Amino acid sequence: MSWIYPALLGAAVAALVTTFFCLKRERRRLRRRTEAALYRQLEEFFAIFQAVEGGAYVADMESHEILAITGRNQELFGSNLVGSKCYERAGLGGGRGPCLFCSNRILVNPDGTPARPVVREFRNPADNHWYLCIDRAIHWPDGRLVRLEIAINITARKQAEENLRRSEHNFRELVENSLVGILLVQDGEIVYQNPEQRRLLGNMPNSLLLKDFTAIHPEDLAKVRESYRKINSGVVAQADLEFRLYSGGRRREGELVWVYCRARPIDFQGRKTMLISMVDISQAKELERLVRVQDKMSSLGRVAAGMAHEIRNPLSGINIYLGTLQRMYDRPEMRARVEEIFQRLMAASAKIEAVIQRVIDFAKPGQLQVRALDPNQPVAAALELATVILERHGIVPELEAAAELPLCRIDRQQIEQVLLNLLTNSAEAMEQLPPGARRLLRVRTLMAEGMVEIRVDDSGPGIPAGVRERILDPFYTTKGDGTGIGLNISHRIISDHGGRLEVAKSDLGGARFRVMLPPESGMRKT
Repeated sequence: MSWIYPALLGAAVAALVTTFFCLKRERRRLRRRTEAALYRQLEEFFAIFQAVEGGAYVADMESHEILAITGRNQELFGSNLVGSKCYERAGLGGGRGPCLFCSNRILVNPDGTPARPVVREFRNPADNHWYLCIDRAIHWPDGRLVRLEIAINITARKQAEENLRRSEHNFRELVENSLVGILLVQDGEIVYQNPEQRRLLGNMPNSLLLKDFTAIHPEDLAKVRESYRKINSGVVAQADLEFRLYSGGRRREGELVWVYCRARPIDFQGRKTMLISMVDISQAKELERLVRVQDKMSSLGRVAAGMAHEIRNPLSGINIYLGTLQRMYDRPEMRARVEEIFQRLMAASAKIEAVIQRVIDFAKPGQLQVRALDPNQPVAAALELATVILERHGIVPELEAAAELPLCRIDRQQIEQVLLNLLTNSAEAMEQLPPGARRLLRVRTLMAEGMVEIRVDDSGPGIPAGVRERILDPFYTTKGDGTGIGLNISHRIISDHGGRLEVAKSDLGGARFRVMLPPESGMRKT
């Protein structure tokens, strides 16, 4: 039986050897399957970059040998890059050594494990394109750590960023050199102020509070505060106003300037922002002031000329009568003649007084005594007052009074004075018509343009188009013996009522005067 033990031992050794080789063969198969699976995953990973503007490659971290490449990198450098050095074909290291910005040294931790990915942007001199690169250490199928670099072409984005930068630069140049002061306010704080705005307001504090508006003229501060409140609370979408402020933001040293200001909410950098723009209109305001002064001087000149003309004629008569009286004073038989001369002196004196009174009325019209009235009432009263004048000229007026007109807040006596003046002017104008010509005078009341209109039409010679613009000016008249004050006073009375007096051509062939009066809201005639 001694032979049995060696036999059993040999069988056991043979079984162990067979098992060892079987396990070794299985490990090789498993490793091959694992490597194949890893390669398939890499191929699938690389396949993604075939469709994107970029690529990826894998290089050994010690030798810098390219192990795999795909995507646009393969199209740019060729498929035969595998096996070459990455710095030799990319042209980034001068072909003599690793690139200056090679990330291999920072992709692995001291303990040999992969570190965090490295993300950078760079321009590749090989194709002059910009790339976003993501480098990281990964395990290659053979177990070594290699560098995977993913490069995405961002040239279009870089060009867009550069175009945007240039556009912003150009826009900033326009804003910085604009004659319009521009201010941006976010959450009550100034975030931008261009040079023109600094010239107008000085270097404003970061906090923009109403109590800090010391540069604004005290008389304009209330309306600026109200406009700011409305725009800030959303009551209005935009606020436009004119006001005075002290340039440089200082009352004592600054020059008082007029500005036209516009405030409007906008979206700036994703935040609600108040855009405040200002234009210096001081020169325009000064020109307006000079024009007003010139108009006043011109009106004063016309007043003086009109008064001199109106007073000179009766004064000449008075002087003549006084000379005659001096010669006739001691002759009893001329007493009746003396009495007549006294009457004429009194008439001439009354005319001078009337002229002076009209000038006083022109310079300082009486205070309105308004109350709600049916506008047809002063029309009827004026026609009744003008009856004698119209009959003397052979005129029978036509009245077309609209029913249910709104009430108007008017001074009845002054409106009657305006209408009586218009009726008298129409009657006197139709004196120029040849004998037998129709003398028509029509008065209408109606609603027009949201206002009560009193329309006076006549069939006279009318008012030439070039004269209509001046007919309401003080002391401008087309009548030889007129003063030119009546229509101007009428225009002022209507303006004081919040209305307007207009002149046009009538369908009757003569002149048309339109008295436009605002109705009293909510009130109707009963």
